[in-house]
Amino acid sequence: MKVLPRFATSTLVGIGLYLIWQSQTFAGAPAPVHVPTGTHLPEHQIATLGDFQFEDGTIVRDFKVSYVTYGKLNRTRDNAILVMHGWGSDHHEFHSQIGPGKALDPEKYFVVATDALGNSKVRQDVTTGPTNSDLRMDFPRYSLRDSVNVEYRFLKEYLGLERVLAVCGNSIGAAKAYQFAVSYPTYARGIVPIVGNAVTSPQTKLLLQGLLDIIALDSGWHGGNYETNPATGVALAFRMSGLADFTYGWFAANLKTAEAPRQFAQSVRNYWGEQDARDIYYQWRAFRDFSIGDTTGFGGDVNAALRSIKAKVLIVGSKRDQLIGRDDLVEHARVIPGARLVEVDSPAGHAVCCGVDPEATKTIDREIAAFLSTLR
Repeated sequence: MKVLPRFATSTLVGIGLYLIWQSQTFAGAPAPVHVPTGTHLPEHQIATLGDFQFEDGTIVRDFKVSYVTYGKLNRTRDNAILVMHGWGSDHHEFHSQIGPGKALDPEKYFVVATDALGNSKVRQDVTTGPTNSDLRMDFPRYSLRDSVNVEYRFLKEYLGLERVLAVCGNSIGAAKAYQFAVSYPTYARGIVPIVGNAVTSPQTKLLLQGLLDIIALDSGWHGGNYETNPATGVALAFRMSGLADFTYGWFAANLKTAEAPRQFAQSVRNYWGEQDARDIYYQWRAFRDFSIGDTTGFGGDVNAALRSIKAKVLIVGSKRDQLIGRDDLVEHARVIPGARLVEVDSPAGHAVCCGVDPEATKTIDREIAAFLSTLR
């Protein structure tokens, strides 16, 4: 068993403010709260899990998870909902669904939004990963199951939650939602995977490999052992990933002028902010290699793993998604016992998950709210 220490946090170039769609910045990280009991403001907090063991047996010391919470636990402690973001994002991603009268209503639920394992935002106070651990490319080559195991330990051991009402996730977070239900079949009463599937498709694998290659071709990459973040390669990779987020129709309607493509590229950069190349490389590689069938006991059989799910399942799909094939979601809904598939039709495509299309957001919000009400 390989044990890796967590060294002192290194200094990164370019830490600072960055833009997201909601134009919000992060608060400082207060001391951790082990048992949340009162009303919680969305203040950024840090949980310490101690030693964390990865699937390959490697142990990373002093493992930390960054998160925010909304609302409060009820008397019976059965109203907690975990939300998991997509690639390159963070705990702000579910803002379009969190708020009074919305699906994730803090007056009803205790909503926990985490920063995933290896979060790639260029900040120090995020969940432990390759860069802020100072392990760089010696950090374990983690899987999405490792990421789910982090979330589970955080909820169960740190927050002391014996069960949660639901687990929701967007994109790569949706893949993790399926995995959560397979790895911990009785822990969540329901899961809501949004524009994500249980095995990365061949087309998405090719896209992800191309994004990894773009980062690796940056002259400042140095095999991942750089001192200064190779920001040019990362920015180009995210720009290319943006081409798969929206549909042909969306681009045709919105990029009509000669200046529009440049403006789109800048808006992509503004949205994602500065990302750490090493951390996003690890994220994309884990997503590229994901299959729920690789869970121990299923021998690579995706459908066998899906059939084992005991939680109630609401799958949210986008009919014109260029990353997540509709046929995959239809098959998932057929195989998972009692699962229901809800589809939205929007030119936003894959990006429909994150508040880009107001009408689609209303539909998704309404469906999630109705589903959650069946879990109580």
